[in-house]
Amino acid sequence: MKRLFASGFVSKTIITLLLIGLLSSCVQFSAQCSEISSKVLRLHILANSDSSRDQSLKLMLRDKILENSAELLGSPSSKEEAIFTASCNLKKIEKFCNDTLASFGSENKASCRIVSNMYFDTRTYDDNTMPAGFYDALRITIGRGEGKNWWCVLFPPICLSCAVEQKNVFDKDDEEILNDSEDYEYRFFILEAFDYIKSLF
Repeated sequence: MKRLFASGFVSKTIITLLLIGLLSSCVQFSAQCSEISSKVLRLHILANSDSSRDQSLKLMLRDKILENSAELLGSPSSKEEAIFTASCNLKKIEKFCNDTLASFGSENKASCRIVSNMYFDTRTYDDNTMPAGFYDALRITIGRGEGKNWWCVLFPPICLSCAVEQKNVFDKDDEEILNDSEDYEYRFFILEAFDYIKSLF
């Protein structure tokens, strides 16, 4: 028995079991977070640069888009409908963005497109924390798109006006992850590390 302990067999076994347990937990939590991302369409706005002027323009454009979201994006009842509506209105959204930028005295042009499986880190918006993962998004790029970005959630309409009818998209488990960010903080960290490791293979 002493030899067994001296050989480190027990220690290695315990460490192996702990790692297996941690990996199993990561896989399960990753699956839960993937379920959330499959229900979400994000809005992603890239500024021309990190200059104060360009960052200010990004935020002013954001405000105008959110103010006119009903006209530009309608009131979809599902993520699929939100993507369809945004896809059909891309030229309209792009024209709106360019007209808005011009009204602010900017010569930069915006381009709009729907992107699939775009990776986002864990981010918090008001009382909701979106876990890291791959999301579909309406991406608006201003000029060179080399500045810091801004994001929110178009569907369900988390970042829109409180007057917008909320959609019952998330189940109880989803809501727990989204709203109890402090309880899940270490899991979000592990999830990002887990996603990074997966990306290496």
